[in-house]
Amino acid sequence: MESVFNMLFSEVFMESVKKTPREGEFLKNFSLEPNEKLYKEAVRYLGYKNNAAITPEINLLVQKGLTEICATINSRAIYRYFSIQVSADHCAREDNSRECYNLPLRQYEGIILMGATLGISVDRLLSRAQIQDMAYALVIDSCATAAIEAICDDLQDRLKTIYAHQQRYLTNRYSPGYGNVALSTQVQLLRMLDAERKIGLHTTQNFLLTPSKSVTAMIGVSQFWQKNEYISCDICKMRRICHFRREGEHNE
Repeated sequence: MESVFNMLFSEVFMESVKKTPREGEFLKNFSLEPNEKLYKEAVRYLGYKNNAAITPEINLLVQKGLTEICATINSRAIYRYFSIQVSADHCAREDNSRECYNLPLRQYEGIILMGATLGISVDRLLSRAQIQDMAYALVIDSCATAAIEAICDDLQDRLKTIYAHQQRYLTNRYSPGYGNVALSTQVQLLRMLDAERKIGLHTTQNFLLTPSKSVTAMIGVSQFWQKNEYISCDICKMRRICHFRREGEHNE
């Protein structure tokens, strides 16, 4: 069965491509400083669970990496809101509005597309580190991943505040490649955001984002309160090889 987001893009959302988005904003220069949350996320991406067995040497490398990443980033982000309409027929084809991503189709009234990037300067930093010190390159990579996720969290929090004033609720953000949302969705999503022109974000022939430390995502907008739990790992294509799942971090 197609996911909600796949269906929106393939059948319903295509109609919105021709329309001007109702609202949106281009943002740049997010303020980001090394902090405890960034540190914990960086070591998690390095594979350390609950900060266990972190040597003083790794600790210093992570602190150095976060400082360097925060000083290097040229962060930019964009979001756009599109209104959508889903007919009862569409819902019927989804097994009477069976929930997928915790969103019955009939609860949708709009969707926010977003894109964010740390900028090409971080890619250059990673390339230099890979030549000079592969161990540090791995640390830098993890720190950069933590940084782009923190920027996305910041943007999502801003959006929650904006839409709360309109008595609207947001879902979690879901990116192409998550669950059974096709990675090829990147192409259409970037086009609808005009992301290449606005923030210098584009995709390769294999649907990977460039600059590499970038994120695209979709957020549902509803007049109904959203529980905001991510869906079960059981439907994810990466479930058999996900090292987070092997370490016990998973959704039932």
